[in-house]
Amino acid sequence: MSWQKYEVIFRLLSPLHVGFRKTGNLMQTREYVPGKVFWAALTARLTRDSGNGADGRQYVIIGNAVNESFRFGYLYPALPKSGSCGVKSADDLTVHYPWNANFDYLFLDSYASTALDYDSKTAAEALLHETEFMQPYTRPYGSQPSLPVYLYGDLYVHSETAEQDGVLKYWQDALSKLQFGGERGYGWGRVRLESLPKVGNCGEPTVEVKKGQRVLAHVLAEGLTLYGSVEPLVGWERNPKNGTTNWHLSSPNICYPPGATVKSDCSFTVNHYGIWKKAN
Repeated sequence: MSWQKYEVIFRLLSPLHVGFRKTGNLMQTREYVPGKVFWAALTARLTRDSGNGADGRQYVIIGNAVNESFRFGYLYPALPKSGSCGVKSADDLTVHYPWNANFDYLFLDSYASTALDYDSKTAAEALLHETEFMQPYTRPYGSQPSLPVYLYGDLYVHSETAEQDGVLKYWQDALSKLQFGGERGYGWGRVRLESLPKVGNCGEPTVEVKKGQRVLAHVLAEGLTLYGSVEPLVGWERNPKNGTTNWHLSSPNICYPPGATVKSDCSFTVNHYGIWKKAN
């Protein structure tokens, strides 16, 4: 099996919220786009462009096909080195990670809202909530002005995908029309594809991480010990049965989250939804 590796660069055009957890009234966002969110956005776009957007079963069928033909890297915010918007490759960007200093100040903000009680003309009781998001422009910091935010990561495509019949062959066009994360009905999560250079071929998507370096995706914890916390990775999935479409929680994967540090040189394979597994 042969895979083609691409660098993917998106320009963030509107606030981005990727659901993480709730703390009090605050709905926190992840500070990156996980591989599963990338997979879901591409699946949704391909399904709708095929004319089957109203058929929940097609999301499952096309989603499974996308899972077999693509491996997704996690997308991290990045800033242009020159301060301009002319970004064509990774050489034009500086990638920022959640564990870097001043990350939250530069990239994160929140939006408070509530439902209204029209009878009393006041805010409805206990419905005040605040949604955290990644900003499309950074806050000014020191002598650095506000800068446009980009999302950078890798994408592995099976070498036969571009030659397939059906919707998958339109994947490059679909990448130019993606929307990530939550609150999409309000226009959040809009991105513009800036660059998609092919950077090589490989027999299997793998990532090499040197001792003391951090992992950049969720890593299956089974049989592996890293420096860092662990978390159950779950999500909602479509599960059509008997001609209807319903949702269910996926089985949890116990993982080290991005930012965990390896104790020795490690090789990882990139699996479905961008989750890493220690190579044998």
